[in-house]
Amino acid sequence: MFDKVFGLSELDGTAKALLDHALRQRTGSLPIVLALIGGMGAGKTTLFRAMGTCLDCDPLPTSPTYALIQEYRTADGKVVIHADLDRLRGPEEWLDLDPEHLLDRADWVWLEWPERAGPYLPASTLFYKLETLVQATALRGAGMDSAEVPHQRRLTWMDGLDSF
Repeated sequence: MFDKVFGLSELDGTAKALLDHALRQRTGSLPIVLALIGGMGAGKTTLFRAMGTCLDCDPLPTSPTYALIQEYRTADGKVVIHADLDRLRGPEEWLDLDPEHLLDRADWVWLEWPERAGPYLPASTLFYKLETLVQATALRGAGMDSAEVPHQRRLTWMDGLDSF
């Protein structure tokens, strides 16, 4: 089980804990496919960037929203594929991206909006839900300045896409 509530000051520790959890769940020699499900602005790219820092990626991950897929290398030569599937119009478009080729050359595959690929994701995919616990807009409406709002997130390991 993996269930962690964290704030921005705990982001690096959370990224390390997530990487460690994923490594413990790994089956066989396949790449580790790690999928984050969360709404717009939940912090998916921010968490992946922190994971890139932990793995010493160069360059550090940024949002692949427009490119869909970006590739990074870790200091020890491992390949990280980072894909943002939000712009896919249907699961079949995931197949157009040639996922077998991506999986063949990667050590890690990090997915944002994995539900867009639906049933075509590898069976070994590890799904995590990332949610915001405190909505800044609600607190601003109560008169709090957004700089004062604690940005708490909850990261939970889920057993497959159907768990969402």
